[in-house]
Amino acid sequence: MNVQLFLTAVPLARTQLKNKTAVVIDVLRSSTSICAALMNGAKGVIPTAGAGEAGDMWSKIGSDMAVLAGERDGVKIENFTLGNSPTEFTAENIGGKFVIMTTTNGTSIFAKTHGAEPILSGALVNIDAVSRRVAEAGQDVIIVCSGLQGGFSIEDTICGGMLIDRLSTTHRVQVKLNDAASLALLLYRTNSTAIRRVIQQGEHGRFLSSIGFAGDVEIASEVNSMPVAPSLHDGRLVLNES
Repeated sequence: MNVQLFLTAVPLARTQLKNKTAVVIDVLRSSTSICAALMNGAKGVIPTAGAGEAGDMWSKIGSDMAVLAGERDGVKIENFTLGNSPTEFTAENIGGKFVIMTTTNGTSIFAKTHGAEPILSGALVNIDAVSRRVAEAGQDVIIVCSGLQGGFSIEDTICGGMLIDRLSTTHRVQVKLNDAASLALLLYRTNSTAIRRVIQQGEHGRFLSSIGFAGDVEIASEVNSMPVAPSLHDGRLVLNES
């Protein structure tokens, strides 16, 4: 299995995705919140690129069937019901509804993954469920780290490395890695016993803590706490039980 990991989404524009599996990773926080929403009864999560697109989608689906969720620079978007904290996606808030989500880094990437199948949302909280789906698909994989405002993020990269490790050890897949994937695997294996501390001390972890979301960083660091593998179908991330 050829495994290409991208440290940011930029290389997607020149990448052939047909007959490949794609995994979009945004540990802090959209991938984690997507898992929380689906674990708590959302009918699906619709990732969008911006607040305007999200608002238009909400108007079409209707307020009785959908909830607007999103953030910019870590803070809930004005007039949206929810932000991007996994603690907000409770059964009371989103049960039986679609969550229309837009975030600073992660949600816009899904629109760039057309051609891949399956397209999965990956995080530390669902790493084993996602690695199982990737292994079962049995095809080359593209791992896309959402990064931080177009740049490198340590939490997404270490998560990508953990995914590769699970493929090669738990599932005994023979993997052929690009250089970024090799770097991510090394980062994970060097820090496998200190993942939470690494993420807390990372740039985005420190930022979220500084604006009151230290608890979200801890939740996002809890490996396998949300054992689902959200996959994109008809523009909606839906639940796949582990």
